[in-house]
Amino acid sequence: MRHANDQPEFLHPDYEPGELDRMEGQLRHALAVEASRIHPADRIDEVLRTAHEAGPTSDGVRPRRWLGPVSVAATVALIAGGAWAATHRSADQLVPAPPASSGPGLSATTGQPTGSSTVSSGTPTSGTPTAPPAGLTTASLPVYFVGPIGDSKGTHKLFREFLPGALHRGASPAERAKAALVLAVDAYPGGSTAGYLQPWSGQTIADVTVTDRTITVALANGGASGLSAETQRLAVQELVWTAQAAVGKGTIPVRFAVADGSAALFGRFPTSRTYNRPGSDQLFQDLAPVWVTTPGRGQVLPVSKPVHVQGQAIVFEGAVSWQLTRGQTQVKAGHTTATAGAPAQGSYSVDLGLLTPGDYTVRVFEVSMADGSVAAQEAVGFTVR
Repeated sequence: MRHANDQPEFLHPDYEPGELDRMEGQLRHALAVEASRIHPADRIDEVLRTAHEAGPTSDGVRPRRWLGPVSVAATVALIAGGAWAATHRSADQLVPAPPASSGPGLSATTGQPTGSSTVSSGTPTSGTPTAPPAGLTTASLPVYFVGPIGDSKGTHKLFREFLPGALHRGASPAERAKAALVLAVDAYPGGSTAGYLQPWSGQTIADVTVTDRTITVALANGGASGLSAETQRLAVQELVWTAQAAVGKGTIPVRFAVADGSAALFGRFPTSRTYNRPGSDQLFQDLAPVWVTTPGRGQVLPVSKPVHVQGQAIVFEGAVSWQLTRGQTQVKAGHTTATAGAPAQGSYSVDLGLLTPGDYTVRVFEVSMADGSVAAQEAVGFTVR
């Protein structure tokens, strides 16, 4: 079926998947999980028998007779996914800044912003305040960090955290951006637990200026030496994503000014140009494949309410696995499907139900279709009290 603009129905922005689409997604994920358990030494008849005798899917629906055609479709999807995986690598160059527009995770403006705002300080700002000083309020700020994705190769990408920052009531976009950037370069205390890197160690944020066309971030220096080229690239993108998210007016290009006169960040990225996040179909260049956004790291949840896990994922076919542990004991485990598969970023959710009081860790991960290993993961600890 096609709409009036001759666009296929499944590509229309208002399209919602029906029962057949949901069932196909569930079957594809089930097939992917089973495939990850098969070793080359298994005989083909055993593999076929296992597929034939497969029980109900995770939602209790038994496989239907059209499993064969769907299996063929899943095989084709695996081949296509392999082609995507072959290009799933970090770009050596930062993405040139496109015109300002709304982006994933950012609030789109309803009209063109006017004027500019600037925040300055006579002395560099550092540290994460434990309580807001008099006249200030605590705001939740989006902050990006460079961290390991949990694969065997030691790959690093960007993770987002929402952290408290002290701001005046009615703070300007520039003030919000500066507060968030200060947290980003300091690699907040929880970063040691999460394994986040500190590529901006010793850096300070002097000024942040925001206009409708550019966000300008003034740094004290051009960055430390001794980092890999990819870590340097991600360090720059860390500041780009943080500034844009804190300003909340779309993907406004970001420019850097360096007080010590450096013409390039880390000696590689010129301050004469602007930087931006990649397009929606290239987010895997910067963002970690798996995020856990709820519960927050170290969050205390009430024992009287069900626990819900939410997050974002850029994984093949949207297939996400999860595990809940208490100490060394597994409490629950399962899998779900994100709203979109790679290279798009989709959202997922898991209902853990009511949990008894205690300390828990939820681990969400992607299983490699190639060898069944963990391709990416994030683990977040929380408490039920």
